[in-house]
Amino acid sequence: MFVEYGAARYRLLLQCEEGAWMINCDHPTTPVFISSIEFDKCVRIEAPDFFTFETDKKHQLSKAVLNRIELIRPLLHDERYIVDKHLRRDKIIEIAQQKHTTERRILSLYCKYLARGSLQPISKPKSVSRNTPNRIFDAAIEKYYFSAARHSLKSAYDCMLLEHFTDASGKLIDHPSWKSFENYYYRNGYHRKSNRAIARDGLSNYQRNHRQLGGSAVMWKHRIGSYQMDATQADIYLVSSFDRSLIIGRPYIYLAVDTVTELIAGIYVGLESGETAVMACLANAAADKVAYCAAYGIEIDAMQWPSRGVPTEIITDKGREFEGKQIDAICARYGMERESLPPFRPDQKGLVEKSFDLLQNRYKSLLRGKGVIEPDAQERWAVDYRSQAALTLEMYTQLVIRIVLYLNGRPLKNYPATSEMLREHIALTPIGIWHWLCGRGCSALLQVDQQEVYCMSLPRKEAKVTRHGIVCNGFTYINPDLRRLLEKMYGKKMAVAYDPQNISQAYLIYENAYIPLMLAPAFSCCNGFNRMEGQQYLQAKKSEVKNLNEQDVQARVDLLKQTDEIIRQAECPYVQHKQTSDDIAANREIERRKLT
Repeated sequence: MFVEYGAARYRLLLQCEEGAWMINCDHPTTPVFISSIEFDKCVRIEAPDFFTFETDKKHQLSKAVLNRIELIRPLLHDERYIVDKHLRRDKIIEIAQQKHTTERRILSLYCKYLARGSLQPISKPKSVSRNTPNRIFDAAIEKYYFSAARHSLKSAYDCMLLEHFTDASGKLIDHPSWKSFENYYYRNGYHRKSNRAIARDGLSNYQRNHRQLGGSAVMWKHRIGSYQMDATQADIYLVSSFDRSLIIGRPYIYLAVDTVTELIAGIYVGLESGETAVMACLANAAADKVAYCAAYGIEIDAMQWPSRGVPTEIITDKGREFEGKQIDAICARYGMERESLPPFRPDQKGLVEKSFDLLQNRYKSLLRGKGVIEPDAQERWAVDYRSQAALTLEMYTQLVIRIVLYLNGRPLKNYPATSEMLREHIALTPIGIWHWLCGRGCSALLQVDQQEVYCMSLPRKEAKVTRHGIVCNGFTYINPDLRRLLEKMYGKKMAVAYDPQNISQAYLIYENAYIPLMLAPAFSCCNGFNRMEGQQYLQAKKSEVKNLNEQDVQARVDLLKQTDEIIRQAECPYVQHKQTSDDIAANREIERRKLT
């Protein structure tokens, strides 16, 4: 029996309930095993022209062929050598030593005999004219249709006519019809072959969208602690909590999803991206979720979101944010491993990719008209979705947390449950599977100091020490216990770790210790702001001060003008009186001269 599997022809050697053992007829290699599910998908085909059963041979075999068959005859009468590669290898070594030949030659002869039924050389087909239509059809399909240029089938037909069926002046001569070319394409199964998708769309696209899927994502790992991590930009615009009329843009979402249980173990929702966001996501994965949810007004118990601790492995793509200095430091500190997947292969970490879809699809229909971006965002006359923004970052984070709690408790209908799970009636949800595996000791999470991981995840910056405190990102921080130290460091710079999500959280890094800082009283109104909202506050304050300065300048000019007028009014009687006395004296002088 012969079948087509993966664009190649195979001969069936053995079949059982679990699957079938087959061998490639076109390129003989060692027998392969496929499951019964995969075997049912194979298409049965006729035996190749070169295949000949030993009992059907009518011609006399040559002495050389008979000698080759004698070499492998001990392997042909026992089916165990097909399924057991170790037993086969031992037998091949024994034969090679007895016959004084190489193991590689014996294995090659054995595979060829299983695939072709004989070791007789394949007779070459009769010479065919290069202008035979079928040869030309094959060449045209391979050259023009199976190419990165992505010609249509009809365009490939036209190119074939131009190359083979035109005279010197470029006019068509006797040529095959379009219908015959199209029928030949489908009759020979070119539309089903994998090299079509690979040649036209690339190997990466074929591996993502066309290759056969026979495994399960959750069976990749066997213990809790292998987190798949990735990021996406949310399809929603948010407003500032400082001023609801200001748009702060689209937030980023980072997720850490456990491979075995599909539980979302860590999240980050904010306006930062890159290594800072990755570290914040890892810090959240290691943190106590009860306290994290309480900070957003959500009350849960530890059983509803049980993940807490540093993973043993993070599975990411080759993004730059996963290869920074802080990532290197935390991996070295806690012994975490990083597995970087090939580029453009999101299907290899499908759990975290699908989690983004589940998360965003859960709220999009409910928030339509509240800043959610629709598929027509780039089309003409589309709505400006920024003008519809209504949620703040804190509101959106609350919503994401609620959805994550739901997703962690959703039923996993296609989860490959073991017989033990079914006997113990384990709830097939991420939370249920997580607790069951933890109870059996199948967790590789490392319990660490939550505050230490949080401080290590914060970005660093050089901040200047002034008389008023430590100035970082435009805000002044103080700590009364550091007064003597700061007095010595006036005018110098010190390293400060700050939280972009909450500008009121900052730490002075001094002698390998994280010393907490607080906002100076002049900035106490900014407690709880994120960095962008803090910058908006500083910008608004700067703008207001600028307006006040302009008003103050105008007021000073008006005051000078009014002062000058008052001074002139005060000087007018004195000038008038002086002018009158001078006139009287002049008139007396005139009269005196007249008399004389």
